[in-house]
Amino acid sequence: MISIAICDDDITVIGQIEQCIMGSRVFPVSPHSGTYEIEAFTSGAKLCAELDRGRYFDLIYMDIEMEGGDGITAGRLLREKYGHDSALLIYVSSHTKYHGRLFDVQPFQFIKKPIDADEFTRKLKQAVKKIESGNEVFTVKKGWDYFNVKKRDIISLESSKHNIILSVSGAGSIEYRGAFKDEAEKLTGTFFIQSHASFVVNINHVISFHGTHMIMDNGSLVPVSRQRAKDVKYAFMNLGET
Repeated sequence: MISIAICDDDITVIGQIEQCIMGSRVFPVSPHSGTYEIEAFTSGAKLCAELDRGRYFDLIYMDIEMEGGDGITAGRLLREKYGHDSALLIYVSSHTKYHGRLFDVQPFQFIKKPIDADEFTRKLKQAVKKIESGNEVFTVKKGWDYFNVKKRDIISLESSKHNIILSVSGAGSIEYRGAFKDEAEKLTGTFFIQSHASFVVNINHVISFHGTHMIMDNGSLVPVSRQRAKDVKYAFMNLGET
């Protein structure tokens, strides 16, 4: 099930977004079908109160200017306090002046009010595709033990001599024996890219790109080879379109 939050202090806009979701045909018509659920909040503070209770949302539609907690602050808390790096954040606002301030919270997309239904549907399809890909599981065999890791939580895959180091969001790393080529082939998808002969990264976990290297959201530095720099830069700059 895909969990969707709508955060806007205008009840009319909340209703419009709900209708856009149900009218998009991306999901079965009713949220009671079990494939998705929608929960609405009228301020960033109310959304954060729900996150305090341990709630996770795969996709969040967020207004920017709201009474009782603005959307930029809520987005920053989502990433920094709650660590929900994989949640897709789509800002819905009539104010484009905030674009520069949104970069730090890594929004997936921006939808301008008044909402265009066709644009909304297109971006919802992109989001669902990314969410469903991220729910796939990557299985690691270490000795007699097996670990299942959601692909969306994988930060990077690194070759270290004859070992593989898998960095996982919120769980440190797993080191195991394996062939890098074989493991890298398991990470095909819209948000994995090979940045170097010995690294594959999840572009969703990249904080910044610096030509010869990237900074990941766990603080690690990943090299970027000269041959792959153009493709990596393109993937990073077009993150919301993958």
